[in-house]
Amino acid sequence: MKFGWDHVHFVCRDAEGMAGYFERVFGAERVRVDENLRGARNITLRIGDCRLMVRGTRPGERFDAQAPRLVEGLDHLGLSVDDLRAAYPVLKERGAKFIVGPEAGVGGRLIAFVEGPENIRIELCEPMKG
Repeated sequence: MKFGWDHVHFVCRDAEGMAGYFERVFGAERVRVDENLRGARNITLRIGDCRLMVRGTRPGERFDAQAPRLVEGLDHLGLSVDDLRAAYPVLKERGAKFIVGPEAGVGGRLIAFVEGPENIRIELCEPMKG
């Protein structure tokens, strides 16, 4: 039995805004829109070989106002980039808000963190060397 990554799925207040951010900043491609996926709009994007899905809230769903930055089980989304130093000014120009780095991360590879819409954190990582 072999497993691999299929997608990451975010629930957000503004699915269109979230999708637009990934399209504008990271060049994501919109590949599907479901206007009513069990009660909410769902947008599927492609970034490289991965799919990112974002959906709005469904009737009766509520976010926890007491801990808006804490989501149990998910800390951040990690995207690879071949040259982070070259990508940094381009992403800043596109509206990326860097909160960490670029700096050395695990194994000495270059990393940075961006704060995305609705407080999501996105890590940018150069490939591991060796």
